[in-house]
Amino acid sequence: MIYKNSYFKKELRQAYMGNKISTNRKIGSALFLGLVSFALYFVFQTLQKSVLSDVVPEIMQASYFSTVYLYIHIAVVFNIIYFIVYYDYLFFSEIRKNSWYLLIQMGYQPVIMFFSKFFALMYSVLLIYSVGFVVTIILTFFLKYTFIVSYLPTLYLVGLGDLLLITIISMTFSLYAKTVINGRYWTFFSAVLIFVLKITLGEYAVISNRVLMQNFFTLFNLKLSLYWLFGVGIMIVCCLICLVQSKNLAKYYNLPSDAAITPANMILVEIDSKTGKHKLLGSKIKEGWRSRIVDTVTTLFLIVFICAALAFNLFVILINASTPGQEVTIRGVIPFVFSTSTMEPEIMINDLAYFQKVDVQYPIEKGQIILFEQNNVLYVERVIKTGNQLTVDIDNYPPMSQIGAMKKTVTRPEVHGIYRGRNRWLGALILFANTIVGRLLFLLVPAVLLFYQGKIYKFFKKDNQ
Repeated sequence: MIYKNSYFKKELRQAYMGNKISTNRKIGSALFLGLVSFALYFVFQTLQKSVLSDVVPEIMQASYFSTVYLYIHIAVVFNIIYFIVYYDYLFFSEIRKNSWYLLIQMGYQPVIMFFSKFFALMYSVLLIYSVGFVVTIILTFFLKYTFIVSYLPTLYLVGLGDLLLITIISMTFSLYAKTVINGRYWTFFSAVLIFVLKITLGEYAVISNRVLMQNFFTLFNLKLSLYWLFGVGIMIVCCLICLVQSKNLAKYYNLPSDAAITPANMILVEIDSKTGKHKLLGSKIKEGWRSRIVDTVTTLFLIVFICAALAFNLFVILINASTPGQEVTIRGVIPFVFSTSTMEPEIMINDLAYFQKVDVQYPIEKGQIILFEQNNVLYVERVIKTGNQLTVDIDNYPPMSQIGAMKKTVTRPEVHGIYRGRNRWLGALILFANTIVGRLLFLLVPAVLLFYQGKIYKFFKKDNQ
């Protein structure tokens, strides 16, 4: 057939960003991913003395490992978004549009068509991922970190394996999703499934260890993690399912409503190619309860997200504007971002500490931590002696410093509050909100959502009608 060799090219064309043949777009996307990863790495470096250093030290280190580790996860997130947005072009929803039926009648083999589609998509994904990987390494070179080659191939394979797995699982789900919106949901759940598998099977404990990752074969050590065994098994099963199910689906052909003269008293029904829903020709149907639920949930989510982002931004601005004697008080509680290590381990640096606002009549006991003001400066120290005046001192003296040098005498009117607790994550979040990226996220994103909420609502409504 004269069209016999065009299928792979068509799939390759559809795998491009914006559905256009443009290698420049792919290279641009790869550069964008590398730059975003590098920018986020710098943002995380400003959060060094926060809870992130304890929870995810693998992205906080001054090394190639941290920048590349961050990149492979950002690449996965980027491709998930790409798959969701261009789902209708990339996966098997085209079978329901009869695209395969005629091709099979012309002699195409479903097996070849499946692998053509899969390899065309993976070619695009692999090119963007690989170029972005190299860009990240080149940018890290300017930081003059010690260059260790041994863990780079291992990290590259980790990211590539995740992308392969997400792609094949998403393609499998697309064979059973009757609507575009359901297919997008399944694509998102594919990523969630892989994330859960990596945690459950101990994969994250392996790939976050910089020493273990210097050995390429550590990934396949079944004593450490069964993730790759499960991953390869899932890919094989999904390929088999795709081969069988895509061939079966391609046997069916949906006749257009005007393809033939219909007998009397027969009702014509139009099937939407994207949503799979039925619509009586020449009549209007009422919006279903599922559509109304999705519309309501989408609207509520946008409202809650915008309000929460704006409220948190206002909270950060108020805390930053606090001065001695003018602290922010919320329902009798004074939030205070701790910026020193003088009270460790009770209060860590960059924690958001909570102090109950008190007056001069409130009883203060020995051992309590208080917030007080002297000479227009706020201090946080522990009470070591009570009486008409309080004697306070810090818990943690730096090495080589004189013990007791920070001991002070405090009068009751100088006391503003008593320590009640802390939140390390809120402290890190406030620290992040004060960065340029944080400002953009908490100010620009809500503003954009607020401005385009009508178009976002119509987008979800269109996929659910």
